[in-house]
Amino acid sequence: MNAPVLQEKTITQRNAHAPLPTQNARQMRRIPEKYTADMRIWSLALLNAAIFYYCLELGNKNPLMNGLFYTFVNIFTVFSLMAGVYTLVRRWWISSLIVGIPCTALGIANYYTLLYRNQPISTQDIHNLGTSVDVLGSYKFPLSLYVVTIILLFGISVIVMLVLKRAERARTRGVFTAAWHNLCLLAFCGIFVFSMYLGKNPIKPRNTFVWSWEETYYKYGFAASSIEVMQNSLNPVKMPDGYSDEKAENAAAAAVSSRGGEKPDIILILNETFYDLRDLVDIETDTEFMPFIDQSRDLIKGRAVVAGTGGGTNKSEYELLTSNSFQLMPGITPFNYLDFHNANSVVSFLKAQGYSTWGAHCANPLNYSRGKVYPLLGFDKIMFKDDFPSAEQYGKRWYATDESVYSVMCDEYEKMGDSPRLMYMLTIQNHGGWDLNDAKDDTVHTLTDFGEYTDDINEYLSCIKKSDEAFRKLTEYFAAQPRPVIICMVGDHSPAFAQELVKDGGIETTFKLRSTPYVVWSNFDTENAFPKETSVPFLVPNVLKTAGCEMSAYYEYMTELEKSVPMLTAFNVYKAADGTVYQYTDKNQYAEKVNGYFDIEYNNTGSKAKRADGIFLPSSVAKEDNK
Repeated sequence: MNAPVLQEKTITQRNAHAPLPTQNARQMRRIPEKYTADMRIWSLALLNAAIFYYCLELGNKNPLMNGLFYTFVNIFTVFSLMAGVYTLVRRWWISSLIVGIPCTALGIANYYTLLYRNQPISTQDIHNLGTSVDVLGSYKFPLSLYVVTIILLFGISVIVMLVLKRAERARTRGVFTAAWHNLCLLAFCGIFVFSMYLGKNPIKPRNTFVWSWEETYYKYGFAASSIEVMQNSLNPVKMPDGYSDEKAENAAAAAVSSRGGEKPDIILILNETFYDLRDLVDIETDTEFMPFIDQSRDLIKGRAVVAGTGGGTNKSEYELLTSNSFQLMPGITPFNYLDFHNANSVVSFLKAQGYSTWGAHCANPLNYSRGKVYPLLGFDKIMFKDDFPSAEQYGKRWYATDESVYSVMCDEYEKMGDSPRLMYMLTIQNHGGWDLNDAKDDTVHTLTDFGEYTDDINEYLSCIKKSDEAFRKLTEYFAAQPRPVIICMVGDHSPAFAQELVKDGGIETTFKLRSTPYVVWSNFDTENAFPKETSVPFLVPNVLKTAGCEMSAYYEYMTELEKSVPMLTAFNVYKAADGTVYQYTDKNQYAEKVNGYFDIEYNNTGSKAKRADGIFLPSSVAKEDNK
């Protein structure tokens, strides 16, 4: 009976010398323990955010990160995303997993996108996931140190998640305390995101893209730059400074549309990755790879600035068919983000004059939503991969050859009746990669050593030789046709490896990388209205002018502008006829004409503009509409 008492007494005696804790002391002991647990959990979550950030930067081939300030900006951007997920799932380790898997996958996907397309993956690529998968399916994916490191880092993050899980299980908090912590967390993240990206004067400047993606992504980080691209996609067409509908109409009034009397058949060809490496580097080969284009005297030849390098076919496609510069819509793929209902294009323009229209691309119609957009542009008949059952390939390459798709186009030409005809073809033969064939299938070999790119160049130039031969045969077919025909072919962009062949990153190199060959052929006499250096948006107005076709005020304005400013780019600069390069913000003798062009373009495409349709219609149609 006395044993418990003796035990209690012994314990009391053992601790008699220790001071009794006061109530305040006990509280002081409990508070640090509680906050220490929270700080440990938040630190682990922040560590995971840093890991995921670095996975993104490694995928961007930027292992040195972005400087101290923007490194923290990107880490806290990822952390804010994790915090948003945390408020829903109430577990940091789960939010880490939900955010970490996409970040890791995005880092790896971006590495290979850069490898083959030389531009980072964007929100557009995620939106165009089907297209991206279809395109990347043709490439090989070598394991690199970057990819291995990203995978290892994700493994480390999993360990951190397990520690987080144990820490969160050990922590207990009341409902009120948890709600208060969540509110504070959301407030912090909200203030951070707003001040960094969404405010009137954000810390991360808007519209930072200048010459190339590297300058933006390497300086500001992948996460921060991707938010800028996402913001641009929400308002895809940028309003020019000082824009008004009246200014656009006044600019167009100075270029009255003309009434031409000719309606020749018009054929437009956007040739996939058709580029002349001789414009960029000194290269010697064992055989000519453009003998017909180089030697023919029946061709108008030159170079046209395109919107992208190493990729961006849809940008060049948009510029060719609409004559709108991509400068007003950076960071988007136009067919997926712009409204093409009642859109003005060369297709709708010629259709209004009684032309039959046909468009084709020997690939999936889902790619860049072409199956949806082509009819909206005005094509009467469209054809895609399934409509080319007899298409041939070159060696082990998976793409239809130019010659085989031109053969189908000629067959379709004969089915189109007696009305004047517009035909548009986007080829695919020269699409990367360029390591698909066996070396024995190469018909052109560089005698210049380009190191690891030599084999790719051999296959690429062999493809270009086949394009040259196919175009020769196409002109021979149309030379025998009784109707007048004019053909314009232009490349959509340079191959992805082209940028790796040059070390100089100056503005002239940028122009060379973004300038593809164009050729114009006709079976009737024309006056050459084409400059040697131009831009893709100028090509169609020049084709119509050269062929003696009816023009719109928009097209007339462009042909006049081209005389003084032949090279409008989508990378914030333009080149005057005397070779001087200006930024669009410069004040000079060309600024008014250049700004007038963008005002007219925005009137045609901008969501806040009231379109003056008469500017974009044939003169005869515009007059009828005004009656």
